[in-house]
Amino acid sequence: MRDLPWKYRARNFLRALGVEVVPVRPNSNLLAMHLKSLFPAYEISCVLDVGAQYGDYGLWLRRNGYCGDIVSFEPVRANFERLARVSANDPRWHCVNYALGAENRLASINVSMLTQFSSFRTPNSAAQDIFGEAPAIQRSEEVEIRRLDTVLDTMSVNTTSARIYLKLDTQSWDLEVLAGAQGILDRIIALQTEVAIQPIYESMPVMADSLAAIAELGFAPSGFFPVNLDQRSVLVELDLVAVRTEACASNRGPGSSGRGRWSKARMPRT
Repeated sequence: MRDLPWKYRARNFLRALGVEVVPVRPNSNLLAMHLKSLFPAYEISCVLDVGAQYGDYGLWLRRNGYCGDIVSFEPVRANFERLARVSANDPRWHCVNYALGAENRLASINVSMLTQFSSFRTPNSAAQDIFGEAPAIQRSEEVEIRRLDTVLDTMSVNTTSARIYLKLDTQSWDLEVLAGAQGILDRIIALQTEVAIQPIYESMPVMADSLAAIAELGFAPSGFFPVNLDQRSVLVELDLVAVRTEACASNRGPGSSGRGRWSKARMPRT
């Protein structure tokens, strides 16, 4: 395996000294710093990257020092093919070509002009007002949906003893994924879900729905990180990080130095 590019190694070295250099995208860096402390405290050893698209989140994890297992889920065929190429040289990054949801079935997904907006739901008028033509539906594609609790133990990584971080970015489908994870929730130590302040899809859950759902499942908010703003600088969506509080590996909390797979280890270049 090759070393990370110098800019990421330098950034991670400075973080270890308690210094953060923020040239652009400060919200992304705030999330990275939060996970840098949370992963060791909760001994996270496997990330389930649901709604992976091209693999940007997996690359972001690697560039920020995470060296544990990643399993990326991406249903859109063209996206998956690109994702597979991006992850091909990383032996601890595995990809599957289906979606997750509340039941095992086939369904049509709306593939948008900008594929990060692809969703099982239909964009509403607010989506166009805020993002222009990017969320417009270009075509539909029939894809497979599976319940997470029926496929987790079929993964090519050891998920039986793993301490799992569930990252959700499914364009209004996150609560459906959680509904299909009921049988393995005790193995999910923390999660990240995209929460809507201004709904951009029809029948999209909003922040109150997401907070109520994760509380009912036994998770408590750990951090809120803006994703995007509208033209008025009003928040559209945010990333919510939540933890199963009794699962913390150390009584010292998220500032501890547990054994999470987030380190200065050498990373494969992709």
